[in-house]
Amino acid sequence: MNNKIQKDQEDFFLLDSGRVFIRGEINEDSEEKFVRSLRYCISMDIKNIYVYISSEGGDVDSGCAIIDEINGAKRQGFKIHTIALGKAYSAAAYILTFGSVRYATENSSIMLHPILFDLDMDYIANQKAYTAFTDYKYADIIKKVANNCQRKTKASINKFIEDMQHGLWLCPKQAKRLKVIDRIWDYSLEKSINETSNGQRT
Repeated sequence: MNNKIQKDQEDFFLLDSGRVFIRGEINEDSEEKFVRSLRYCISMDIKNIYVYISSEGGDVDSGCAIIDEINGAKRQGFKIHTIALGKAYSAAAYILTFGSVRYATENSSIMLHPILFDLDMDYIANQKAYTAFTDYKYADIIKKVANNCQRKTKASINKFIEDMQHGLWLCPKQAKRLKVIDRIWDYSLEKSINETSNGQRT
């Protein structure tokens, strides 16, 4: 069998079982691939969708687009399980926190740090306007992330921001204790996902 055909079949099996992947740098290409995959699962009415994240992070705006897609799916009644697989850093860690249920594999690592925006502008006036906008955007995103991690009061949100100011590196047990994730991923769940998927196709 042609390797490409075999890979395509494997990819469709994974999608048909509700498995979606975010791997490598988060950018416009990975965002588009994720959106297509997620919307395919939604169109197939797969109620439990599993998002496996193995990424060092990347573009903030692409990360925000992925977050919006996840929130949109949740509002339509789909349950989004996010799983840190190996690593979920920066924007990838933010995405992780927006799952309906959030997991990390046993030997994975998670890192949260302040959002950095790039600006290719030379004009001081433009820089000031853009800085004001990004400050607002960052405050909005980080508050939502903090809320996802059950920080509800102003003091607890400020403490969360302070803790991650210079980079907050977490193993799964620490992430669970800080409520960045809900559970450690149990690989026995993979079998039940396959069985559910087989039942949907028959």
